[in-house]
Amino acid sequence: MNHYPSNRVAQPFCASSLKSSVLVAIFIASPFLYADQDLSQLDELNGFDNHASIVQNGSNLNAGVSQQGVSNTAIVNQSGFSTQANVEQIGGTNYVLAHQNGAEVEANILQSGFNNVFISSQQGAFLSVELEQQGNDNRASVLQIGNESDVSIYQNGTGHAVSVIQYGQGRSAQITQGYTSN
Repeated sequence: MNHYPSNRVAQPFCASSLKSSVLVAIFIASPFLYADQDLSQLDELNGFDNHASIVQNGSNLNAGVSQQGVSNTAIVNQSGFSTQANVEQIGGTNYVLAHQNGAEVEANILQSGFNNVFISSQQGAFLSVELEQQGNDNRASVLQIGNESDVSIYQNGTGHAVSVIQYGQGRSAQITQGYTSN
């Protein structure tokens, strides 16, 4: 189910070879798009080679991606005030690239599956990232630059890797890797 206003850029795209071309197009086009409120939701369930791309500029931005399948890719680019990105991926190859710039920036990511990867970039004021990866090759990378900061990463099985870089003011990071018993 895809539902989003017709005047917003939020569309699934196909062919994994377009991944880098689409990323370049997103960052080039982003300064020209603006919205007062943008709620974009993409649901790709039980598919193969799921690709979602959401570009939002303005205020009160909310991007939601839910993917289940063998190969999941989500790219979220948000710039503005009060940005929220929620990505949930369950399945095989999971890949999330999220770039957020503005104030009140927040991202919540859940990946479960085989080759989990997460890359993020936040540059705003309040900033926050939460990530939970479960199973297999896990990787994560977060870069925050602005003020209040925060990161929380939980990884469960197999590969594990994490890279957190924080610059500005409040800073905080909490990383848990490996299996934790109840």
